[in-house]
Amino acid sequence: MAGNWFTEPSVRYNLRTKMSKRSSDWHITGWKAFALLPLAIPVALLLKIFNVGQSKERSPEEVAGFIRDFIEDSGGEWDWDDFTSVTIKSPELDSIRDEACMIALPVSLAGINKLKELLAKAEALTGTQH
Repeated sequence: MAGNWFTEPSVRYNLRTKMSKRSSDWHITGWKAFALLPLAIPVALLLKIFNVGQSKERSPEEVAGFIRDFIEDSGGEWDWDDFTSVTIKSPELDSIRDEACMIALPVSLAGINKLKELLAKAEALTGTQH
């Protein structure tokens, strides 16, 4: 597989320059995150107590898109983190997310193959859920 993103750093760099952002979630980083800690910790505890934002509704197409973007290294900076960090309301899709979370980073060739299996599972669910 000459020239794929996994073996060729120059191809991986070129793909990074063409990234499209799939996730609409925003993130605070750096000193701003540190400055907001005294406010964020109590709010996070309250959200946890009242089960706010515990899982997200995602379609099979979205799940397949997150996995495909990760395999192709074409997603946004935080897309994979957003996908793996938030549970999905659909048990079938959440089991795919759980399996994806267990793949060690940086991804090996075996990990890529497992992600391709998970992508096929997500694509098989397309059209079966509403």
